[in-house]
Amino acid sequence: MLAGPDFPMLTYLKIENFALIERLELEFGPGLNLITGETGSGKSILVDAVELLVGGRASQEMIRQGADTARLEGVFQVGDSVPLREAAARHGLGPWDPDQLIIRREISRTSGNRVFINDRLCTLAVLSEIGSVLADVHGQHSQQLLLQPSLHLELLDRFGDLEGKRGTVAEAFHRWRQVRDRLDGIRRSERERLQRIDLLQFQCREVDELRLSPGLVESLEEERRLLASAERRLEAAQAAWSELYESDTAAVVILERVRRLVEELAGLDPRCRQDAEALENLKYQIEEVAFHLREYAAGLEYDPTQLELLEERLDRIERIRRKYADSIEELLSLRAAWETELSRLVHSEEEAAELEEQVGDLEKAYFDAARALSSARREAARRLSELVEEQLGDLAMAKARFQVSFSEAPEPTERGLDEVEFRFSANPGEEPRPLVRIASGGELSRLALAVKVLIREGDGSRTLVFDEVDAGIGGRTASALAEKLARVAAGRQVFCVTHLPQIAAYAREHFHVGKEIREGRTVIQARRLSLDERIEELARLLAGERLSETSRRQARELLEAAQAV
Repeated sequence: MLAGPDFPMLTYLKIENFALIERLELEFGPGLNLITGETGSGKSILVDAVELLVGGRASQEMIRQGADTARLEGVFQVGDSVPLREAAARHGLGPWDPDQLIIRREISRTSGNRVFINDRLCTLAVLSEIGSVLADVHGQHSQQLLLQPSLHLELLDRFGDLEGKRGTVAEAFHRWRQVRDRLDGIRRSERERLQRIDLLQFQCREVDELRLSPGLVESLEEERRLLASAERRLEAAQAAWSELYESDTAAVVILERVRRLVEELAGLDPRCRQDAEALENLKYQIEEVAFHLREYAAGLEYDPTQLELLEERLDRIERIRRKYADSIEELLSLRAAWETELSRLVHSEEEAAELEEQVGDLEKAYFDAARALSSARREAARRLSELVEEQLGDLAMAKARFQVSFSEAPEPTERGLDEVEFRFSANPGEEPRPLVRIASGGELSRLALAVKVLIREGDGSRTLVFDEVDAGIGGRTASALAEKLARVAAGRQVFCVTHLPQIAAYAREHFHVGKEIREGRTVIQARRLSLDERIEELARLLAGERLSETSRRQARELLEAAQAV
C-alpha cells in the first residue's frame, strides 16, 4: 500500500442516519479519492462526516429525520506515525493495531453525543487532538489547520527549510533560560537565603548527632537485645556452673565417683578399661564447660542505665528517620544533598558573579541566533508570498494577494522573536485580512491547496479533504488545479469533492454520490465507480445529461491522459 508506516489514511467509512444518509459503507485507498455527483446530491455530507470523525462539532440537526441517533465510524490505517503515537500517549491511548484505529461518534437526540476511540469512551478534546494528526479538512464549514495562526510560523519555517536555524535558537534559548533561572534562584532575597542556610545547618546537625553509618541500626538493635537479656543470661550461667562443678551434687562430683568405680572394675576386668578412659575424658569436658560458664558469668554485667541510653538512642534515630526519609540509606543520601546545597548557598555570591557573566554571553548568543532566524524568515516570507500568488494565479485567482504578517513576540521564546500570521485578499483593492475572516470556502480551499503544494509538512501524512476547491473555475485553470491536487496526493491520501471532469480524471478512486426516493423518502447513496462507470460519469461532467459517443470518447481520452501523468 502507498500509505506506509508513517502515512495515516482513512480506509473505511460507515454512516448511519446522518443528514439524508440512512446507511452507507465505503472503502477508500491512498492517493486521490474523488467524489462527484449532481448539484445538491449530498457530496458535502461525506466531507462533514469525515470532519466529525476527526473532531468537528456535531449538532442534533445532523440526525436523519425520524431517527434518534446518528452514528459515524471510521477505520484508519495509522502505521508508525510519531505525532499520533505522542498524542495517544498523552491521553493513555494505545497501543493499537497499525491497521485498526477505529473512531466512532454517536449523535443522540436524548443522551448527548459520545466519542469512542478503539471502543474507549473519550472526550471531544481528545478526539480533536488525535484527529488533527489524522486529517486536515478544508470544507465549507470546517475550522481547518490553516485557520490556526499558531501553526503559521511552523509552516513558514518548513517552507524556508529553517528547522536547523530554529533548532539553534531553541538550544540557545534553553541554555540561556537554564542559567538565568539558576541566577534568579541565587538572587532570591537575602533573608530567604539565610533562612535556608539555617534550616540546612540544623538538619545536618540533627543527622550528624546520630553518628549514622550503614548497618548501625542493626548493630544497635542486636546490642539492645543482649543488654535486655543480660540479667537472665547471668542467672542461667551461674546456675549451670553450680550444677556442673560447685554444689555437693554437681555433675563433676558424681562423675568422679562413677569414674573411680569403673577404674576399679577395669583393674579386675581389662575389658572395662575403655569405659574408664571415656569417663576420664568426659570429666575433663564437663570441667572445661563449667570453667567457661564461670568466666562467661564473670564477664556479664546487668546495667539498666546502659540499656536505657541505648533505647533512647534508637528512639531518636527512628524519630529523625521518620521525619526526613523512609530508610537510613535515604537519610544519609539526603544529608549529602543538604551538604551540597549548603555549600552552594554559602558560596552563592561567587557563583552569582560567574553566572551573571554566563547569562550575558548566552543572552547575546540567543539574540544573535534569533535575529538571524528572523531575517531568514522574512526572506522566506517574501518568497512564499510570491509563490503562493503565482499558484493562485494558476487557480483563476490572479488578482489574489497573499501576505505573511510579522509582529514581535511578547517575550523571547524557543521559537525566536517572531509571531506571524497569514493574510489573504481575493479581490483587488482589498487589504489582505486574517484567514479566519475569509468568507468563501472555495477561496480558502484553493489557498490551502496552494500552500500545501509549496510547503512540505513535518509529518507529511495527514489525510487532506477539499470541498469547493474548484468553485468558479474551468478550462485550463481546472487542469492546473487537477495537476496540483495530484501532486499533493502523491504519497498520501486526499479527498476532493469536484464538479470538474479535468479533476475527476486524476482520481485513483472515484466515488459517485446521488439521491434516490425510497419508500417516499429521499436518501443519499454513494459507491465506487468501475472503469466503465468512470467514463460515463466523466462524459456526464463534460456534456451534461445528453451523453453521446463523442462525449464518451472525450471522457476516455481525458481519463487516459490524466492517468498517464
